[in-house]
Amino acid sequence: MDKVMFLGALHSYLIKKKNLKRQIVNINSELQHQRVKKRRALLLRNILVFNLNFLIDQSLNTHRRAVWSYPKSGEWWSDIVPNMTEKQFKDNFRIQRSTFAQLVDRIGKYVKKEDTVLRLAIPVDKRIACALYLLGTTGELRTIGHLFGIGKCSAANILHDFCYVIVELYFHCLIKFPTTQQEIKATTDAFLKKFNYPMCLGALDGTHIAIEPPIGFEPDYYNYKKHHSIILLAAVDSSLKFTYVNVGAPGRCNDANVYSRSSLYELLQGNIYTQNYITINNTRIQSHIIADSAFPLSKYLMKPYTERYDMPRDQSVFNYRLSHCRCSIERAFGHLKNRFRSIHKKMEYDITNVKTIIKATCILHNICIDAQDSVEIDWDIGETIYRKPTCATQTTASIATREALTQYFSQNPI
Repeated sequence: MDKVMFLGALHSYLIKKKNLKRQIVNINSELQHQRVKKRRALLLRNILVFNLNFLIDQSLNTHRRAVWSYPKSGEWWSDIVPNMTEKQFKDNFRIQRSTFAQLVDRIGKYVKKEDTVLRLAIPVDKRIACALYLLGTTGELRTIGHLFGIGKCSAANILHDFCYVIVELYFHCLIKFPTTQQEIKATTDAFLKKFNYPMCLGALDGTHIAIEPPIGFEPDYYNYKKHHSIILLAAVDSSLKFTYVNVGAPGRCNDANVYSRSSLYELLQGNIYTQNYITINNTRIQSHIIADSAFPLSKYLMKPYTERYDMPRDQSVFNYRLSHCRCSIERAFGHLKNRFRSIHKKMEYDITNVKTIIKATCILHNICIDAQDSVEIDWDIGETIYRKPTCATQTTASIATREALTQYFSQNPI
């Protein structure tokens, strides 16, 4: 009997224990559910408070725009530049203040930008000054941007816009090869007066501008100087002004190839140059250009005799007289690179922009000559001289022309 009662009591105890556990589980579950509901309610309250604060702040600042660009100083341009001496101004911007004023007056309306709801436009004089500073220095865009209180991208855009405007407005009117009787006579007379060299239309040469080559075309732009470049083929008159500019040929090409495919080569075949001539010892000397040994000898282009130790004196005299005249193009390249040092280093813009920049510097070079704005002596940074590949191409007529000029120089010493 006692055993039956004990078992009954044990069974009752186990049932109560099971029910108690079930109640505890239900209570814990309910507590967890309540905690989740409380956290969710707190989160919703915080979101509501944040949104209300944001709306209130927006309503109080309706007329005040948010800061959308990093603020920059630009104190150098606004405070330092106006107090620069003439020499300091020219050293920084590579041109005189008077030439700068002419540029602002001539192209200001073409580079001007309008104000927007986001920001005020950069003033015209500041845009032109920034572009000139970029052309005249080897500094980085970021550094120069800080000087003017503008961003790196803005500085690059200003440079490209400025150069594009210069090229579009002035390339064909300020860089012009003589094509009329009057222009041909004026050009040849100037060379004769300055160098005692007859019938010279200009001095021709090529120079390499270091670049970052297009991806996939690196071998095409690798030159004999062991770096990547494009070629600037140019001619100048006796005053060192550029009269012909051809830029963009890959550095792998030689000067003779670039010249033979140029518009200048085709132009010189014209009858007007054949009709302008003098006669020396029964040989017709027509108007022509002069160049170094890298170019082919023709009646349109004179170049020096090949140097050798037993060269006759009259040929040495010819080489001297031609080189004395031809140095005009070398001096012009030197002035161009010393004034605008950005083309003296590797240019890391795309090829199209590089060509526009180089054309713009040639135009500015001519503008400076017209304004009697000379290159300063202390700007000279020198350049390594490399031996160029030579070209042996020549014709019978060209040989006769060179021999006649050789006799002329022997009979008419300086």
